Amino acid sequence: MKRIKFLAAALLATIAFVPASAQNKEKDYKSHPYTFIGVQGGGQVTFTNSSFKNLVTPIGAVSVGHFFSPVVGARVNVSGWKNKAGYKVAGADQTYDFKYITSDLDMMINLTNAFAPKKNHVLNVYLIGGVGLSYAWDKEGQESILSGSGISEPLAWKDDRLVHNWRVGMQLEANVAKHWGVNLEVTANHLNDRFNGKLNSNPDWQVVGLVGVTYKFGFKKKPAPKPVPVPPAPKPQPKPQPKPAPAPAPKPVPAPAPKPEPKPAPKAPEKIRVDVFFDLSSSAVKASEETKVADLAKWLKDHPGTTVYVTGYADKGTGSAAGNKKFALKRAQKVADQLTSKYGIEASRIVVDSKGDTVQPFSDNNSNRVVIGTAEEK
Repeated sequence: MKRIKFLAAALLATIAFVPASAQNKEKDYKSHPYTFIGVQGGGQVTFTNSSFKNLVTPIGAVSVGHFFSPVVGARVNVSGWKNKAGYKVAGADQTYDFKYITSDLDMMINLTNAFAPKKNHVLNVYLIGGVGLSYAWDKEGQESILSGSGISEPLAWKDDRLVHNWRVGMQLEANVAKHWGVNLEVTANHLNDRFNGKLNSNPDWQVVGLVGVTYKFGFKKKPAPKPVPVPPAPKPQPKPQPKPAPAPAPKPVPAPAPKPEPKPAPKAPEKIRVDVFFDLSSSAVKASEETKVADLAKWLKDHPGTTVYVTGYADKGTGSAAGNKKFALKRAQKVADQLTSKYGIEASRIVVDSKGDTVQPFSDNNSNRVVIGTAEEK
């Protein structure tokens, strides 16, 4: 028990000293998807009618998994080692030992990214739920306790036992480097009544506490941003030349008869297009893009009766198709809301649409997080 407390304290100390600036540090790789392997150690207790302190035993675990998106992942987890069960006989606790191993397929939901999506988090909270099998064997000492106490367990197993395992739990993980994380995990496991060799007419419940380390790999690099073009240096202006002497005034020439004025060429309809760019996982209009929305609103006021088409897009390099379509529509609605609420443009003049990631108007992936507003004079 002291060893478990020490490992938990070490993990919390590591989390406390992770630099807070790491959350804002720009990465040259995408945070997801990635594959991971992990090892953990700690303690477990399978509850029965015996004192809690007498039932705590060590446990080890290994995991292999993959995060498919910033929120959803899965792992195969294998854990086990020693276990204990016992009886209260004549007011005293008597325990016996057995060994076990549990294999589970677990779903992992990143609650931090689900409720606070950002580029990077130092701390992540995961919800864990899984199903699997537990195998127990090598039971020692139960028969001697039963023979001396008069307790009968006719259906308890003798050689080994295979039972189901359902689990739910939480994990707190701290990212200490690109490939490394440390974690603290607690799970509650639901097992068959006969798992610990006893019959209580209730399922056996096992609580597990673990600390561990995770190695992550398989990250993809972010595309390099395009270089900003440098404007050319201004050309040197020629030196001014002295003005020539004025020529003598010409003799007046009779003015020719005025020619008829040519008819003016038909005026081409005026158009406007603005591109409002957004940050990753954000639908807020940046301050640097506000002037574009203001320019579009001024043009619409100068051209009453025209209709503006506000279309949202999302980059294909991140997220899912369904999520990107919803996110692009949310960005387009933000621009439309500003036109109406901030600049007084009638909502009936605005048509809002979303292309999601099905259309990529720019060759650069990051530039496709954009809303394009277009209007044409009729």
